[in-house]
Amino acid sequence: MIYIMVAAKVASYYGKSFFIDNAMNLTAVTAQIQHTLDPLFARFIRPQLLGRVATRMPSKLNHLLVEKLVITVFAEQLLEGDFEFLTDRVLQVEVLDAGLFVGLSFQQGRLICNHFSRLSRAAVDATLSIDSLSAIQLIQQEVDPDTLFFQRKLKINGDTELAHQVKNTIDTLNPELIPGFMLKIIDAYRSRVLAG
Repeated sequence: MIYIMVAAKVASYYGKSFFIDNAMNLTAVTAQIQHTLDPLFARFIRPQLLGRVATRMPSKLNHLLVEKLVITVFAEQLLEGDFEFLTDRVLQVEVLDAGLFVGLSFQQGRLICNHFSRLSRAAVDATLSIDSLSAIQLIQQEVDPDTLFFQRKLKINGDTELAHQVKNTIDTLNPELIPGFMLKIIDAYRSRVLAG
């Protein structure tokens, strides 16, 4: 979208004859601008930078976003009571390459975000550690949690029984419940940033 806006701005600056004289059309200019800007875009939204930016946002906003996302994505599992084992427990999910630590618990029938930070919390019952690309593959069900675990791309620390329960519950994720806009963002992020 931004590429089309830039191309339109270029067209208005140079005038219509610029495109005719140079045998270019809006699509070609847009493609050229995208080709030029993609490396810059990819460099500025690397996982480490996104982690830093995300943790500078208001804590309450991060908590609400995480909670809304996990409640939406795991709606079926929550209805079936699959997360009751997290009652009065804290699972920390660490996104390794982003340096993000998200704490999740189960209270009153819903998942809640205990913390969202760049620092690990000591008072957690278990930790699942994963890199961005593996997390995306897991969300898109291109790979199952056990495969990532045996490839050492999904690491478990602390109460291993609790972490394995979470890992098994993640395996029941219905990707159709992931909002479409989120899948588009994940796919674009993966192809432009993580693939490089």
